[in-house]
Amino acid sequence: MLKLLMVDDEQWVRERFSERIPWSDAGFMFLGAASGAEEAIRMIERDMPHLLLTDITMPKMNGLELAGYVRKRWPRIRIVILTAYGEFEFAQQAIRLGVNNYLIKLAQTPEQILEACSKVAEEIEQEMDVHQKLEMRNKLEREKDWTNKRQWTDRLMIDDGGSYVLTMPEEWFEGISKARYLASLTLGWNKPADIEEIEHHTEVEHGQLQSQFGEVLEMRLDQRLTGKDNPLIMLPIGQNRICLLIGSRQPFEGFQLNQMALTVLEALKPFEPVRGFIQVGKVRELSKQPLSIRQIADVMREGLDGLAAYFYNPGSPIVGKEAAAFKRMDAELSRDWIAGVVKALQREDASMFLEAASVMMKPSDPAVHPADLLRLTKQIFHPGLLKLPASINPRLARIDRLETWTDYCAWWEGTILAIQEGLENSIQPLAAVRKEIQFMCRYIREHYQEDVQVGELAELVHMHPSYAGQLFKQEVGENVSDYLSRVRMEKASELLERTTMKIYEVSGAIGISDYRYFCKLFKSYTGFTPTQYKSRQI
Repeated sequence: MLKLLMVDDEQWVRERFSERIPWSDAGFMFLGAASGAEEAIRMIERDMPHLLLTDITMPKMNGLELAGYVRKRWPRIRIVILTAYGEFEFAQQAIRLGVNNYLIKLAQTPEQILEACSKVAEEIEQEMDVHQKLEMRNKLEREKDWTNKRQWTDRLMIDDGGSYVLTMPEEWFEGISKARYLASLTLGWNKPADIEEIEHHTEVEHGQLQSQFGEVLEMRLDQRLTGKDNPLIMLPIGQNRICLLIGSRQPFEGFQLNQMALTVLEALKPFEPVRGFIQVGKVRELSKQPLSIRQIADVMREGLDGLAAYFYNPGSPIVGKEAAAFKRMDAELSRDWIAGVVKALQREDASMFLEAASVMMKPSDPAVHPADLLRLTKQIFHPGLLKLPASINPRLARIDRLETWTDYCAWWEGTILAIQEGLENSIQPLAAVRKEIQFMCRYIREHYQEDVQVGELAELVHMHPSYAGQLFKQEVGENVSDYLSRVRMEKASELLERTTMKIYEVSGAIGISDYRYFCKLFKSYTGFTPTQYKSRQI
C-alpha cells in the first residue's frame, strides 16, 4: 500500500477525508491529516508519503507554496491540489508547479476522489522496480501482522474475567513456548507537545509511531543481546505500550535484562522529543507447565502496572520489577468524585467547579492508580452531557497521553483556567458563531422533544442540507444529531434531579420513546444509569 498525507486547515474537511473515504480501496494507507503546511512538513520528515493532498487557502504558507517546497525537497512525492475554489489561475499555477491533479473538494464524491488518487497510484507503481515492490510488499505484511497483534492484545486486556476465550496464535509463540524461562520488558513513552499540536494527532498516527518503534527494536535487539537461540516477540498494547517477551533455556542474568532495557531506550533517541521508560519484569520459570494465554495476560498486566510507577516517580527511565502499591478507585468513590465536578459544570458555577476539581489534584497515600485517575478525568469531561467551552476541546485529546503526575496536574491547572474563563463568559453571545448556526442551536433547544433533522434546520436558514450540516459541525464542534442528544441528556439530568418523574416518564418527556435506548444513551453520556443518577441526586 502507498502512503497518503492530506493537509487542510478546516477540521471538518480533515475529518471527512480521514474517516469517510476508504483509502485502502485505492491502495493507500492514510498517514494522517495536517492542519497546516508546517505540521505537514514535520509529518513528511517523520514518514515520507507517496501522495500529498493539500488545500490551497491556508494561513502562513498556502497550498501552492507548500507544493513548491515539497517539489524541490522531495521531488518523488506526487501532489494533488484540493480547494474550494475553481478559478483557472489557481489551476494554472498548480500545473506550472507540476502537481498531478486538481480537485474541487466540495464538488467531488468520495468515489471521484478515490478514482483520481488511484490513477496517481498506478503511475507510482509503474515507476517502481522489482526491489521496491518487494520491499513495499514486505512492509505491508509486517504492518498487517502488527495490526493483528494489537487487536489480539486489545481483546486479551479486555478479558477482566479471566475466561481467556481467545486462542493463542502458535506461529507467534512457537519459539517461546519451548523455552524454560520467560522474561519481559514493557516499554512506554511520553511525547511532549503543544496542546494545539496534539489536537490534530489521530489514533492512526499514534499507532504508526508505535509500529515504527517496533520496527526499530526488531533491528536493534539481535541475538547478541537476547542470547543465542533465545526467541523474542513484541506485542503492542493500546497505542503507546509495547511488551517484549524473551524466552530462554537458561536462567536470565539481571545484568543481561538491564542491558536490553538500555538498548531499547537508546533505540528511541532518534525519535526525540519522545522520552521512553521501561519496566523490567520478573523472570518466570515455564518448565513446570507449558506457556498459556493466562500467563501471557498476567505478564502484560504486571508490566502495565509496573510502568504506572513512572507516573509518580519519573526520575529513572528504568522501572523496577516490583509494581508499586496503588489505591484503586471503587465505583462509589468514583461516582462521588465525578458527581462534584459534573454538577458544578452543569450549573455553570466557577467557584464550585474549582473546589470540586481540586480533589483530583490532591496527593494521597497510597497514591491512586494512574489508570483510574485518567479514566475518571475522561468520564468527567464526557462531551456529550456537558456544555464545555470550546477552548478545552483540544485539551481533552491529551488525557490518555499524560504520563507523569506533573503533567497531569499541569493539565488540570490549564483546564481549570480555561473552564473558569469559559463560564465567566458563558452569558455573552458567541460572536464567532454565525447567526444561522445560533438560530439552529436555539431551535434544537426549543424543539428537543421532536426528531429534528438537518434538512429541517437547513430549510429554516435557507441553506443546502449538506452545507448546513458541514457548517454546523465546523462551528459547534459536533454534528446535529449529537448536539440534539446532548441537549436531551442535559434536560433529562435536570428532570431526574429536580422532579419526581419516573425514568420512563423522563425518557418520553425528552422525545425518546424507547426506554432501553434512553438508559443506554444516558449512561454513555454521563457514566451513570438513570437510576444511579437519580438515587444520588446529582
